[in-house]
Amino acid sequence: MKKRLVKKIAMLVAIVLVLSSSIGQAFALVGAGDLIRNHTFDNRVGLPWHVVESYPAKASFEITADGKYKITAEKIGEAGKGERWDLQFRHRGLTMQAGHTYTVKFTVTASRDCKIYPKIGDQGEPYAEYWHIGQWEFLDLKAGVPVTYTDTWRQNVDKSNVEFAFHLAPDKDKASYEYNGNFQPITFTFDDIYLQDPKFAGYEPNPIKPTNVVRLNQVGFYPNADKVATVATSSTTPINWKLVNSSGATVLSGKSTVKGNDSASGDHVHIIDFSSYKTPGTGYKIVTDVPVTIAGDNESMPFDIGDNLFTQMKYDSMKYFYHNRSAIPIEMPYCDQPQWARPAGHTTDILAPDPTKSYKANYTLDVTGGWYDAGDHGKYVVNGGIATWTVMNAYERALHLGGDLSVAPFKDGSLKIPESGNGYPDILDEARYNLKTLLNMQVPAGNELAGMAHHKAHDERWTALAVRPDQDTMKRWLQPPSTAATLNLAAIAAQGSRLWKQYDSAFATKCLTAAETAWDAAVKHPDIYATMEQGPGGGAYGDDYVLDDFYWAACELYATTGSDKYLNYIKSSKHYLEMPTELNGGENNGITGAFDWGCTAGMGTITLALVPNNLPAADVAKARANIQAAADKFISISNSQGYGVPIEEKVISSPFDQSVVKGFPWGSNSFVINEAIVMSYAYEFSNNKKYINGALTAMDYLLGRNPNVQSYVTGYGDNPLENPHHRFWSYQADNTFPKPPPGCLSGGPNSGLQDPWVKGSGWQPGERPAEKCFMDNIESWSTNEITINWNAPLAWMSAYLDEKGPKIDSQTSTTNLGDVNGDGNKDAIDFALLKKALLSQDTSTINVANSDLNQDGSIDAVDFALLKSFLLGKITL
Repeated sequence: MKKRLVKKIAMLVAIVLVLSSSIGQAFALVGAGDLIRNHTFDNRVGLPWHVVESYPAKASFEITADGKYKITAEKIGEAGKGERWDLQFRHRGLTMQAGHTYTVKFTVTASRDCKIYPKIGDQGEPYAEYWHIGQWEFLDLKAGVPVTYTDTWRQNVDKSNVEFAFHLAPDKDKASYEYNGNFQPITFTFDDIYLQDPKFAGYEPNPIKPTNVVRLNQVGFYPNADKVATVATSSTTPINWKLVNSSGATVLSGKSTVKGNDSASGDHVHIIDFSSYKTPGTGYKIVTDVPVTIAGDNESMPFDIGDNLFTQMKYDSMKYFYHNRSAIPIEMPYCDQPQWARPAGHTTDILAPDPTKSYKANYTLDVTGGWYDAGDHGKYVVNGGIATWTVMNAYERALHLGGDLSVAPFKDGSLKIPESGNGYPDILDEARYNLKTLLNMQVPAGNELAGMAHHKAHDERWTALAVRPDQDTMKRWLQPPSTAATLNLAAIAAQGSRLWKQYDSAFATKCLTAAETAWDAAVKHPDIYATMEQGPGGGAYGDDYVLDDFYWAACELYATTGSDKYLNYIKSSKHYLEMPTELNGGENNGITGAFDWGCTAGMGTITLALVPNNLPAADVAKARANIQAAADKFISISNSQGYGVPIEEKVISSPFDQSVVKGFPWGSNSFVINEAIVMSYAYEFSNNKKYINGALTAMDYLLGRNPNVQSYVTGYGDNPLENPHHRFWSYQADNTFPKPPPGCLSGGPNSGLQDPWVKGSGWQPGERPAEKCFMDNIESWSTNEITINWNAPLAWMSAYLDEKGPKIDSQTSTTNLGDVNGDGNKDAIDFALLKKALLSQDTSTINVANSDLNQDGSIDAVDFALLKSFLLGKITL
């Protein structure tokens, strides 16, 4: 983990930088005399002003070309239950000082007669107010008549974390008729908002976000791995570059390769390959002769070359799950630093089915424990399922493919969690903490849907930022069962059973019983689909295609039991031995990827390729060949991209609001890192170095080789992620809360730009390059949330690379050229298979690395001729 040298912009607002003429370029304070950072909404920028809704209230907004912030209140709360603050327009992060005199001024227009409530006060408890009109009076507005209001007062107390807010929903006591079916939408237009203080010296200007033209992995590179950087430059001819060490001495130099215009980033780019340099060291930089206006922008951020690049990251990324446990206090020494300690949340999470949903039942389930899903306090079976599977698969990969189980995160005691020292692998202990809770999501015997799993459990409404789990007082409910959740549970319970059998036979039996019960229930109820409806308090996780989930669950059950019951199903499945490169179904519609919570077939194939079973050897070989073929596809995509990212821009249609945009999907970084897992398995099954380099290239993108010059992992690189969307790690929203610990992976660029914060910055879906649809701000939940199913593959990859990276051979990886089916022999069967693959253009049935006889990166007639010559005894391979 590197020391952070550069801070990112916290909010995209118009700021004025006053530079001195000295070399040091001292920055003057900005905004003296007024606490409001954005008064006039010029250039369609609204931040830090933003709109807040409390379900079921709903509002939309636009910022006009002439600098007006227009908010339309479309819906209000339920009769007798709504509050005026259910719709708010607010500016947070203000600091008031005792003895200072403040003047407030604003202009507002409403489309019809109404009342609004403006106030300046605490943005959290105890919600004290320091200014309002008169005795908590409302401001009367007449239809179409602009009102400019001004008032002055003397502040009596020092107070930070203050907000200027306008409550826009009708007050139920003053306009009760609005809550009796008579509400008509209101449009409010705001402009010229001020909070003046003659003594206010101004804000320190926000640091400029990095614009280094050389973008690369800010953590570093293994000595014998590929080392590639991207340079953003308009030059159409190669540029000069040099690699310098920490002393500034040049150790390698060369010329770039012009790649050209890169659609996903919107940049014109060059590629620098410095793989030939293998000397370990710290503080290296790439320096170019690209002309720049800011000193140092012509070079990269510093990086290392060495063997311990991911040693700490594998610990930190796994520790993420302990930090996000429910029902136990997060405390020292387990939480590593005291600022991350917190009281236990939801210690008695005994929930009933949501009474507002169509599924009716009169039982409760004890779902206490487990991991919180993401920035919120929900627990989702499908998301918890893939996260738990990935964590357990990291152990299972090491178990069956010769990994070192004597080191972190596998070794007992290596993760410093409460279970350390119990004699079990720490990584399995952590996974079991979540698995035990998911097992309790099953519908009890004696009910109509007995054995099915509830899709999720969460609050009835979204909680605010800067709310610890123990401070969450919302009602919580079980959401209706679904076939997808039931099959997810069957899959991970079966996987858990076989992994725990040698350690805790009773728990293993409990898991297997739950898995088989869930399977039978899903077979009985194969079409109870999770709704696409985006309700309050929890994500939808909609899924209306579950044949992939049936396949995955059957694969896990077969690997655990060997039963023909499951073997017969997987062999009849259209997904048999498949490793997708494009995901369809549920919330996915053709995006590049191998698997995610909604498209799960690829995980089943990995299990069949990994776990010893009774499948024919040819079928296992085909599964492994399909994994390699998918990895080849991802590497091909990566090679075509300016920044090496292995996903493509696709047309993405939202199942929730029917919006359509071309670009990257929500959580794009998770697709990148899941593909890196597939490439890692391809390396395991072929020993072909191109696959581990492909996985490392994916990690390069996540750790800084991207147009944002952004490491998407907290605590890593010189421009690390700082402000992910999270209820407890909420320093940016409330500085009495902590910043996040290291090792958290952001979901990253999302062309949908669904949250109001990015829209308030002036960004619009479809107008920005895909890779630049990201903002490191806690309010940007659509581009910067963190979740268990995104951190699980980070833990998988960092542990894998820490093990394999130092062992990468400098020579070309060994392959058995000509052994097309991977059975160890080169014979007529291989000849026939290669011929069939060439005729059908389907390489899924062959070992791709072994079939590329001339090793030119493609399989074609030349390879076929070479194999024929070998079999005729004319050449050797």
